[in-house]
Amino acid sequence: MSNFDYIVVGGGIIGMTTARELAIQGAKVALFDKGELGKESSWAAGGILSSMRPWVESPASVALSEQGKILYPDYVELLKQKTEIDSEYIQSGLVIIDKDHAAKTKEWARDKNVNLEENVQNISCDINFPNHSVLLPDIAQVRPPKLLKALRKSLNSLSVSIYENTKITNLGIKNNQFQFVEFDEGKVVADAVIITAGAWSKSLLGNINKEINIKPIRGQMICVKPEHKILDKIVLDSSHYFIPRRDGHILIGSTMEDVGFVNETTEVAKEELLEWACSICPEINNAQFVRHWSGLRPSTTANIPIIGQISGFKSIYLNTGHFRKGILQAPASAKLLVDNLSGKDSFMDIESFNLECQKKTLELV
Repeated sequence: MSNFDYIVVGGGIIGMTTARELAIQGAKVALFDKGELGKESSWAAGGILSSMRPWVESPASVALSEQGKILYPDYVELLKQKTEIDSEYIQSGLVIIDKDHAAKTKEWARDKNVNLEENVQNISCDINFPNHSVLLPDIAQVRPPKLLKALRKSLNSLSVSIYENTKITNLGIKNNQFQFVEFDEGKVVADAVIITAGAWSKSLLGNINKEINIKPIRGQMICVKPEHKILDKIVLDSSHYFIPRRDGHILIGSTMEDVGFVNETTEVAKEELLEWACSICPEINNAQFVRHWSGLRPSTTANIPIIGQISGFKSIYLNTGHFRKGILQAPASAKLLVDNLSGKDSFMDIESFNLECQKKTLELV
């Protein structure tokens, strides 16, 4: 029977970055996932490193996102040095073409002194952008599948014990103290457990805390390969977007579907995405169709992630509920939690993400 300092349950981007941060600090860590590491919503993500509408988000969530943006360049460079896997961090810039969104972005950029350009007519010969469009030139992206492969290799080098395709059947708790996790093949003992299971976090916790309200929101995306390079900027139009990759592929996303734990693609969504893409860039009509996939994003009622200790338990922690910002916020979320576990001062107050703050946010809505 193994003994660990921490068990991390959920092997998506949040779980992997959390396990890595703990291991770097010298902790003995076990990472569990019911499937393969990173193959749920993290693999399906687009990888845009930006809040879409920061003026409607909580200040705490915006601060977490901004710290993620600060950390990413060095984070992926170190991963590349350690693993020889390029996560394709690219400062591609983001063009907003929805009129209302563009206008609010201009106001926000002026207020926050953010770099913004209004003359975007000449950045692509294949797309005629509306006159009201704006460009945020400093926005970057990563390629999630490559980032996740790099994280996986990093975890192996840090001797994190990985339990894939392992469904936990019970969290062993005595006198409000976590003791072990049970699964079909046995059980593993640890001093503490961190739940990073995304949309599955609530069901995993069971009766431990019924106030945790996380549900899945399905997002579908498609990938195409044009005959020639169309553009090198991310394009955002309301909830739809283009993400151009370095090798010429273009991701087209995404849907927002409240359908429970149904993680299947639909022809309706595929047609919707392609119709929008072709209305923006007719050249997409001639592109090679590559793939269509979906993922289940973990949404909280207050639209804020839950990070920190569960009240009343000395050894059960959460890092979950990041919704559409899991990739963006992952390095910052992991650092914030691990700093707290280590008793270190961090870049912000972790109490901003506890369940009480979730309640207060909802009361203000």
